[in-house]
Order: sequence, then C-alpha cells, then structure tokens
Amino acid sequence: MTLERMRLQERIAQAERDLEEIDGQVANGEIDAETAQRLRARYENERAGLLETLANGPVVDDPEEPAPPVVTPRRLAGAAILVIAAAVLTFAVVQTVGSGESGTEGIADEVASGQGVNLDDISNEQMEQVVAENPDIAPMRLALADRYFSEGEFSNALTHYMYVLDTLQVQDPAALANVGWMTYLSGASDVAVSFVEQSLDIQPDGGIAFWYLANIRFRGLGDPAGAVEPLQRLLEYENLPEDLRVEAEALLAEAEAAP
Repeated sequence: MTLERMRLQERIAQAERDLEEIDGQVANGEIDAETAQRLRARYENERAGLLETLANGPVVDDPEEPAPPVVTPRRLAGAAILVIAAAVLTFAVVQTVGSGESGTEGIADEVASGQGVNLDDISNEQMEQVVAENPDIAPMRLALADRYFSEGEFSNALTHYMYVLDTLQVQDPAALANVGWMTYLSGASDVAVSFVEQSLDIQPDGGIAFWYLANIRFRGLGDPAGAVEPLQRLLEYENLPEDLRVEAEALLAEAEAAP
C-alpha cells in the first residue's frame, strides 16, 4: 500500500470519528443543533470525497509499486451479474411491501419495524431522502448501497456501505464483501482481501464472496494457489448462474495450471 493511500484511509477514519462525536457534543451543550447540522454536512462531504478518491484510484506515490490489476470492460460489465448471483447464493431476504405512497412517509418506519418495502417503487432520490432523515436505519442504507453497487456507481455505494460498517458498527457480510470487491477494483488488493475474508468469517457459506476472494488472491496478490479453494467452493452451488460458472471454471483451470 502506498503512503498516500494510507493517509487517505487515516483521513477517512478521522472524518468518521468526527461524525460520531457530533451527537455527543450536542448532548453536552458544546455546540447547538444548527452548528451540528453544518458540521455533519461538512464531514459527510469530506468523507464522500475521500472515499471517491480511494475508490477511483490508484493513488500512487511509489514509482516502483506494481500497477493495479487491469479491469477489463467485460469484468466491469459483470458487476450486475455478480450482484444477482450474490442475492441467489446468499439467499438474501428481499423485503417487499407496497406502501402505495409516492413520497417517503412511513418508509423508514416500515423498514425499521421489519416490514418489507417494495424498493422497485422507490427512486434513488427518495431513498437518499429517507436515509438522510433516518441515518441510522441500516437496512434502508444497505438497500441503497446495493442498488448503487449493481448499477456500477461504486463511489455512492462505498459511502453508504462504509457508514454502516464504521459508523453503525453493523458487520454485514454482503457489505464487507462488496467493499472488498470495489477496493480490489481500485487497485488496493492488500486491503481488499481483508474485507472479503471478514465477510467469510461471518458467513462461511459466502456465495459470491468466494468469487471475489479468488480474483483478489490470484489477480491482485499473485497467489493462484490461494484462489483454488474459494473457486471450488463457489462451483459447488447448483444454482450458480451459468455465465459466472463458466468464468469460475476458466479461472480455476488457470489457477491450477499456474506454477
């Protein structure tokens, strides 16, 4: 990892800490609500900018550092397929409730109470509004992050995933896996692998996380032997989408043939 990338991650962590301290400062009378709102917007904008820089890398200050892995258009285009596969393989529960309303009233309450919301009827803008008004409801924020991820809007997805993981301290395995994949695509394989491994520690039957881990180890870290087991685990799924099965089998053959 480059020194500049480490500095970026330290600044992101500091912005997260600053955000966490705002509520306590209001409660202790150190700042008023208006100041808190202004500071929160400032820190959130700062964090979003830093996360975008980290996600869109590479950030390189060492001329001898290896170039990041080449991400082909086919692999980037496969992001949506991978998200669909993740939903199948991890047997994610899709919450569905038709509120019958065009606005955002009641959506957060329904999500927080465990009721379903038909997210197909809610735009990204509406979801952003709900999240802004109810920042600590993790299911809605994760649903929005998943949508951004499936659409390839990685910077937006990363912002919401990291809020859940760092600020809300919700160690969601799918969020960890997807953050790992985006971090890998940004060129930081050494950081990416830890996210995916954490995901599999929480959910050993990790589905698409096996695909992420195999690619990160093989393509990112130059460890073809380390890619074999996760690919074998992935290929055990009978309901694996055919496109993904073909790519996994090809990668497994390449990994097993590597010296």
